[in-house]
Amino acid sequence: MAEQIRGEDHPARRLGKKLKEARITAGYRSQQDFGTQLNMHRSGVAKIEIGARHISVDLLRKWCELCHVDYELYEPAARLAWVAAASTVPDWFEDFFRAQVMAHTIRTWHPIIIPGPLQTPEYARALYRATGTPDDLIEKRIAARLDLQQQTIERQPTPVKLLAVMDESVLYRRFGSDEIMHKQLNHVAELARRMHIGVQVVPAIRSGNAGHVGAFTIASLEDADVLLMETVEDVTTDNRATIRTALGTFDAVRLDALPKGDSVELIMKAAESCKP
Repeated sequence: MAEQIRGEDHPARRLGKKLKEARITAGYRSQQDFGTQLNMHRSGVAKIEIGARHISVDLLRKWCELCHVDYELYEPAARLAWVAAASTVPDWFEDFFRAQVMAHTIRTWHPIIIPGPLQTPEYARALYRATGTPDDLIEKRIAARLDLQQQTIERQPTPVKLLAVMDESVLYRRFGSDEIMHKQLNHVAELARRMHIGVQVVPAIRSGNAGHVGAFTIASLEDADVLLMETVEDVTTDNRATIRTALGTFDAVRLDALPKGDSVELIMKAAESCKP
């Protein structure tokens, strides 16, 4: 990762400040002495503490060991720094991106496309091309999406609980080739079988519901909720009244949706219809 000066609010800068405090509290007043224990130059310690240098998992564990602090207390902040270092995301999405990484539950409703956490790279690529994303940004956006999936639904040992609801029309709306759609729908069905992932489909026979106002996602953290509303210009908010409305809408949409088992059956039927 290229070394760079970051603002005070950048995840790597916040992590560095915590690590510096731990070092000093542990009695290592000198960055030189501490660097010797880490088997690295003093300048490396200094750059980590100002957020200008990436810290690996192994190095973070060693840092915590030397400072007699629990790795688990620093891992969430480190995770944010790693995501920020590895990902290129739109400015409007950055805060929500971080919220999802720290969330314990993510609720998402989509009447048009497969929800982001469930997308394959091929489907995402076709979607970005269809929506006019510049070619030089597509692969970066895909890498960011995959990284987010790793930091949420694939996170170990405590993955995010994902509740995803989509309209049946999503299953038949083509992005890319039949092969891409077949792989994507099988991927959704496979993920839906996991205990921490709930996938439901609102069947086409249902009349219009509250969810047709548009797609949205709610990330629930320990002490807050953050809402992403996907419109012409995507908007994020932590306004409690707006989030209560969104939660109510999500619950209403789920009531119209098929149970998980029936939804998976419908998804597999759609996958079979586009089998190459």
